[in-house]
Amino acid sequence: MPMVRILGIAGSPRQNGNTSLLLEEALKGARAAGATVNKIVVCNRDINPCLGCGWCRRSGACQQEDAMEKIYGLTLSSQGIILAAPVYFNSLNAQTKALIDRYQCVWARKEILKEEVTDPATRSARRGLFLSTAGADDPHAFDGALKVVESFFRLLDIEYFHRLLFFRMDEKGAVKNHPTALRDAYSAGTQLVAEISRNLAEVRA
Repeated sequence: MPMVRILGIAGSPRQNGNTSLLLEEALKGARAAGATVNKIVVCNRDINPCLGCGWCRRSGACQQEDAMEKIYGLTLSSQGIILAAPVYFNSLNAQTKALIDRYQCVWARKEILKEEVTDPATRSARRGLFLSTAGADDPHAFDGALKVVESFFRLLDIEYFHRLLFFRMDEKGAVKNHPTALRDAYSAGTQLVAEISRNLAEVRA
């Protein structure tokens, strides 16, 4: 069975908070399914916001020198991405959104310069999982965030595999009191790897 590379992105500024707990379980499930796992904690990285300068439209690269250069490589080479981020004011939290905004240079490479940004041989196997919590007592609190994540995954040639969304999760660690949330996250991680593995086997057959 082909080795699957999974990247977990922890977007929350609250360490060991609800989305971080979900991500850890999903990554445990991915490891148990045989994947190689990497994790980025966004708030521990030096990531500047996009300047909107247009530099990338000419070069396909961002002129800022920070942690994003390594992150670009990880997201574009991993076959699976698990993005875990909370919802604040009906959208992704600021740190996660800042990271996604910096993918303007990848968009420029792909859409303006017409370059390949992922491996064409295995592109069809790429899948993504979104894990999120919101404090609001409203299941529609995720609507704005879902649009952003869909755009992000599409840019990275990632097909949306699954999402786990839990509202009424305002207190730190509240997700641990949910009857199935952590178990669901673990299962989603294993299923993500199984799906990618099947697809990789097909494209390499």
